[in-house]
Amino acid sequence: MRHRFHDQTGSVTLVALCLTTVLAIALGSYIALCQRSYDLSTQLLHEDKVRQLAQTGLEEALWALNQNSWTGSGPAGDVAWTTRGANRTIVLAYGSLGQGATGQIALTVANFAGTGPVWPAITSTATLTLGDGRVFTKTLQATTGPAPLFGNAIASVNSYVSFTSQGTVDSWNSNPDGNPATPVVAYSFTAGNAANYAAVIAANDSGTTSIALNQALVYGYLATNGQPVSYSTSGSPPGSVKGPGTAATVAVEPGRLGKSAFIPASAVFTVNTPALVPGSFTLFSWLAALLTIGPADNAIYSAPAGFAMPTGLLGYTLNIARPVKMVVNGDFVIGSGLLGPAQIVVQSPNGSLAVFVSGNVAIGGGGVVNQTNDPRKVAFFCTNGSTTGSVQYTSTADFCGVIYSENMPIDIQQNATFYGALLSGQYVSFSAGATNPQFHYDTALRHALFADVTTPYVILLLTES
Repeated sequence: MRHRFHDQTGSVTLVALCLTTVLAIALGSYIALCQRSYDLSTQLLHEDKVRQLAQTGLEEALWALNQNSWTGSGPAGDVAWTTRGANRTIVLAYGSLGQGATGQIALTVANFAGTGPVWPAITSTATLTLGDGRVFTKTLQATTGPAPLFGNAIASVNSYVSFTSQGTVDSWNSNPDGNPATPVVAYSFTAGNAANYAAVIAANDSGTTSIALNQALVYGYLATNGQPVSYSTSGSPPGSVKGPGTAATVAVEPGRLGKSAFIPASAVFTVNTPALVPGSFTLFSWLAALLTIGPADNAIYSAPAGFAMPTGLLGYTLNIARPVKMVVNGDFVIGSGLLGPAQIVVQSPNGSLAVFVSGNVAIGGGGVVNQTNDPRKVAFFCTNGSTTGSVQYTSTADFCGVIYSENMPIDIQQNATFYGALLSGQYVSFSAGATNPQFHYDTALRHALFADVTTPYVILLLTES
């Protein structure tokens, strides 16, 4: 019996030793796993930190590029850039970044004075050095270009966009190959074609509603800075926001309602109005004949006391057969006389018209006929500082072009068809008789530059290594 007791004691001891060994192995594996997890999370933390440092470098370079200020970069704003040929370079030192780490950013802005088609490019290489000697690096390369003035179909900088009743907003691309020398592609709509579903209505109203669709149909997106949108759910048809794959039973696709609107503002998108030149359009008010500005005529015309078509009984046509800039110091009005509606015709292929207006705008009568079918060829830039004036469209004629009103609202009052884009510092309203307007946004405007509008550089393409 005593021998058996010793055998049992030995067995228990052996089992305990085995269990202890298993526990030791398990505990060791657990500790190793925890250490591995800690090392991995620490590495990810430092990789994220060095990426943030490289992004800081991009911000520094963009600020210097847009401000054309190359003497005050870095944490203390006291480091100057070095010019090397067509490039600007700088090295910025960042002291303690926590946990014994220090940072450094090496920046290069290549082709910093480029005016297109090759624009400045930014390379930001960040280095993070830890107290134990480990080093993390991240390089970000950014292709830049001027920000688009008309990146949205219809946009309000400080107010709302509203439809009084129905309407349709969609898109097409008049320049799909990106080559301005190729003929303009006419508008067409094909159900399910993504190019027709890219229109964006954007607004930044601080009130209760940024975008009021009522019964309008949008093939594209609505974008605000967090404010709500409204649309009719009981009307026939109801307000709708659809994409190429939206089911027929879905009126508003939630994924097409965004809260990150990009809306250009006059603070950074500046209209550079050409200077007034001798001569004016006042003579035209006394002529009933067909008027044409041709290749042999001036490129810039001034209307120091405003511009009105017609005056009195007359209704006439002003033809634009070459690129023309019209500087109007006062109001711009196209109306109708007893002899018929006045109108401006921008002739194909060489005509274009840029109108700079310091007063109110009223486009009525026969409107502006753009025979080139290129929205970039007709542009209105309204620089009136008042927010109580207006840009009114009262013609039923189609409008192919763009309108940028820095401060005044844009009020569409007729059921016209629009090809182009609208941008206002105040509200954009389809009101009064505009119960069912048709609006076709040209996505080629997202790459269009206007020589008399200064726009900031933005990042167009970002790669990392």
